[in-house]
Amino acid sequence: MKQFLYLDTDIVNSIIAQAEKGLVTSTSNEKEVSDTEEIMSSSTVATTGKIGGSLLKLVKAEADITGELEGVVNGTTTYASREIVAKTLHDAAFDIACSKIPLEIVSMGDQSYVETGNYVELTRVFDFVDFDYLEGFFATDGIIEFIKKSAANQIEAEAENIKAVINRDQIRKASNNLKTEIKKMIAASNKQYDDIAKIIKAMRSMVPYNRMLISNDGYLIPLSDKYFRVDYSDIGFKYGGEITCVGMITNIIGEDCDPCDENNIFATLQHASNEILRKLLPTKEKNICVIHPIAIYYGN
Repeated sequence: MKQFLYLDTDIVNSIIAQAEKGLVTSTSNEKEVSDTEEIMSSSTVATTGKIGGSLLKLVKAEADITGELEGVVNGTTTYASREIVAKTLHDAAFDIACSKIPLEIVSMGDQSYVETGNYVELTRVFDFVDFDYLEGFFATDGIIEFIKKSAANQIEAEAENIKAVINRDQIRKASNNLKTEIKKMIAASNKQYDDIAKIIKAMRSMVPYNRMLISNDGYLIPLSDKYFRVDYSDIGFKYGGEITCVGMITNIIGEDCDPCDENNIFATLQHASNEILRKLLPTKEKNICVIHPIAIYYGN
C-alpha cells in the first residue's frame, strides 16, 4: 500500500498514453440551480487509438463511478466524492505507468545508472529542503534570533563565572579586554548563522524551486507545488524516515562537466552556478544527479 506525498499526474498520463497508443479524456459538466445545493452532473469518456486492457479498465472505472454520482443532491458530497475518485484512479494509473517504463532500483551510494533519460527508483532518508520554511527561521523574532540571543547570554554568563574566580585587581586590569573578547565571541557566534542565511539565499537564486529533496549520495529532486498530495507547508516537520522517489534523471552536475563553449557567457555562468551548487549541497559524491520526480511515497 502506498501513501503518496507527491504525484505528477501529467507524466503518468503521458507514459500510459504513449505505451497504450491511446488517449483518454474525461469531461464533467456541473450546473448549480439558483441558491440551492442541487447539482446536475454528466460525464463523457472518449478514447482514440488502440486502447490496452489496463487502460480500458481505468476508463470503465471512471465512467461507472461518474455515472453513480449523477443526480447527487448534496454538493459537498459530490465534490468530496470526485476528489476521492480522482485520487484513486491516479494511484492505479501510477502502477500501470511504472509497468510501462524500464525502471532501475538504485541502492544507497550507487550511481551506476546515472545517465540522463533513465528512470530510477530510490528509497532513502532524504533531507527535505523548504526555502520558504527556512527563510522563516531568520525573520524578525524568528528561531534564529532567539538562538543568537541565547548564545550571547551563555557567553556573557560564562564571562561572569570567570570574574567570580579572580580578584578585584585582576578584574580591573582585564575588564576592557574581557568586554572586547565577549563582543568577538558573540560576533563569531552570530556570523555562523548569518553565513547560513547567505547560503540559503545563494541556493535559492540557483534552484528555481521552493522545495526539493536531497540525498547524501548525490541525488537532487526539485519539487513542484502543483503535484503535492499533502500540505507542503509542513512536510519537513510532519514527515520523516525512508520514502521512495520514482523519477527520471534529467541532468548530471559533475566536477568534470565543463561548459561546451568557453566563449559562451551563458554556458560559462551556468557551469559556475552548477559548481557552486555542487559544493554547497551536503554530499561527498562527485556527481549531483537531478531527478524529475514522478512520485514520492511511503510504502511499496
